[in-house]
Amino acid sequence: MPDHSERIEAIQSILRAGAKSVTVDGVTVQYDFASLRKELRDLMADDPAYVGRRPRLSSINISRAF
Repeated sequence: MPDHSERIEAIQSILRAGAKSVTVDGVTVQYDFASLRKELRDLMADDPAYVGRRPRLSSINISRAF
């Protein structure tokens, strides 16, 4: 069984930081949050530690309620 815990933690820290680009020593890295979230979902679905767990957050649109 694969253990993706290090990559999962790295992606979560990038998403928590919220920076779309980072420059270190003149090298700029730009992050695509949509692709990072997809990769995170795929890794969590494949990692045995996260199988069967529900996501922490969900969104509900109540703007058109009643």
